[in-house]
Amino acid sequence: MITLYSGLVVKNPLVEQVIPAFERETGTRIEATFEPTTVLLDRIAAGERPDLVLGVSSAVTALAADGVLDPSRTAEIAVSAVGFARLAGSPAPAEASEDAFLDYLLAARAVAYTLSGASGLHFMKVLRERGLLERIDERAVRFESGLTVDAVLDGRADVAIQQISELRSVSGAQIVEPIPHGLQSYGRFAVGARPGAGEDAARFVTLLTETSAQDAFAAFGLSRP
Repeated sequence: MITLYSGLVVKNPLVEQVIPAFERETGTRIEATFEPTTVLLDRIAAGERPDLVLGVSSAVTALAADGVLDPSRTAEIAVSAVGFARLAGSPAPAEASEDAFLDYLLAARAVAYTLSGASGLHFMKVLRERGLLERIDERAVRFESGLTVDAVLDGRADVAIQQISELRSVSGAQIVEPIPHGLQSYGRFAVGARPGAGEDAARFVTLLTETSAQDAFAAFGLSRP
């Protein structure tokens, strides 16, 4: 068995396609834990040592520099953009500009975002820089972790902010689009194996760079690094 700590950004393609294909190929089972990268890093800092870590590239690089991961067994695997989701038939931004999008958020009944994921931290930074965070938070639905689109689908919020792949990972009537380029954060994601994790762990790292995995990622809005 191989243990994998992974960010939520690739959960669906991993669970639905990549991990089953790997298990069929190798006969080795993967036990996966999916949480925001910040949550996974806290667990690693507390002493946990999974065989594989998949998360924000800078975090994976830092773990390799600290010896938690093997630098020779790391690889960048995907790039993700921050997006927003709304229900089909609901109001959309008046135009594609930054100002129109921010006005759209201010007019929403509630905006959902995460407090621990990379997208949520970036979203708070953008709003704080523009003096809008307190106004949005008066009616926000804030997630410690998890999928913000759930709040749109169950009626708690009009708009959900998260990585595009995460917004697309839940079945429903949501429309998902990228936020304007000037407000955007393009997240790079990587995977690494710990020293001594074995050849099957190294094979999983390689698999995520191959066409089959890349096609699975692309179906959820992720692009090649």
